Amino acid sequence: MYYHCPRCGKKFKSELGLLAALGESFGQCPECEIDGEFEFQNARVPNDAEYEEID
Repeated sequence: MYYHCPRCGKKFKSELGLLAALGESFGQCPECEIDGEFEFQNARVPNDAEYEEID
């Protein structure tokens, strides 16, 4: 799942399989710790390198 932060603009991604492990922080910006804005869900996209992987 791909997101961007509405505050700082950071782009980040996280696998749906990590939902249980990350809990409420799933989909949150790693910098600002606020909910990111969902962009799309896809296996991989051409500009994938622009998105930081959240583990």
